[in-house]
Amino acid sequence: MRTAGDVEAVARAVDRLGYHALAFTEHPAPSKAWIDNAPGHPTFDILASLAFCAAVTEQVRLMTFLVVLPYHRPFMVAKALSTIDLLSRGRVTAVVGAGYLRAEFDALGVPFDQRNELLDEALEVLPEIWRGEPVSRSGRNFEAAEIVSQPMPVQPGGPPLWIGGNGRQARERAARSGGWSPLLIGPEAATRINTAAIAGIEGLAADIKGVRDRAQVLRGDRAHVEVQVLTPQARVMFEDHRPDEHREYLSALGDAGVDWFVVRVPGADAASVIESLEYYAAELML
Repeated sequence: MRTAGDVEAVARAVDRLGYHALAFTEHPAPSKAWIDNAPGHPTFDILASLAFCAAVTEQVRLMTFLVVLPYHRPFMVAKALSTIDLLSRGRVTAVVGAGYLRAEFDALGVPFDQRNELLDEALEVLPEIWRGEPVSRSGRNFEAAEIVSQPMPVQPGGPPLWIGGNGRQARERAARSGGWSPLLIGPEAATRINTAAIAGIEGLAADIKGVRDRAQVLRGDRAHVEVQVLTPQARVMFEDHRPDEHREYLSALGDAGVDWFVVRVPGADAASVIESLEYYAAELML
C-alpha cells in the first residue's frame, strides 16, 4: 500500500469484514539493509496512519503493532495515542516494545543501550499522564512539573498497553500491564530481532501460563493478561489453502491460552490485499 486511497480501501474492508483490529508497525528510520531483507518493508508513520484509519472506520480497533516507546518522549506519545483514542471513540490498543534496530536508534538520536530503561519509564508514566491530573516527575529525557495532558482518552486509564517480545523482561512487563504480544518463532528468526525463541505451541502455552500466574502475584487473583500471537501461519494459510487445518491450528492456539491471532495479508496492491482479506473472512475466520 502506497497511497491514501490504498489505506482507506483496506481499512474500510477490514472494518466491513468483521476483523477485530487493524495494525501498523513502526520503523521511522530503518537502514537500507533492513528494507532490502526480510522482514524489512516500507512503512507509514504509525500514529498518523492510525489517526487516518480512525476517520474512515467505525468499529475495528486501531492497534500499534508495535510502537517503539524508546523512540518517543512519553508526553508526546501519550498525547498522540490519547488523541487517536478520543477521535476513534475509544478504539486504540497500544502494543509496545523496546525495539531492536541499532541503526534506527542511532538515526533518531536515542541511546540503544538505554532502550529497556526508556521503555520501563514510559510504561510507568503513560497511565499517569492519561489520568488527566498534574504529573510531576523526572525522567531520562524529560522533566515534568505539574504537567497536565487533556482532553483525556475515552478508555478509562487510557488505551490498553500490551507488551511485544518473547524474553523474560517482556513477560514480566506483560504480567504487570495486562497484555502480551509474543512471536512464535525459532532461534534463527529470534536472533535477528533480538528476542527469545518459543518452542512451538506447547512452549507458548507454558509461557502464557507463566505470565498469567505472575500477573496474579503482582495484581491479584482476578488479574488477566490478554495474549495476541504472531506465528508463521500468519501468511502460510494463504498459500496452502487448507481451511480445516488452519481452523485446527487456531483451536490449538486457543487451547494454549491465545486470545488474538495476527493475520498478515499478502497482496501486491490494495485490490489483492482486499481479496485476501475477503478469502480469510469467508473461509478461515472462526
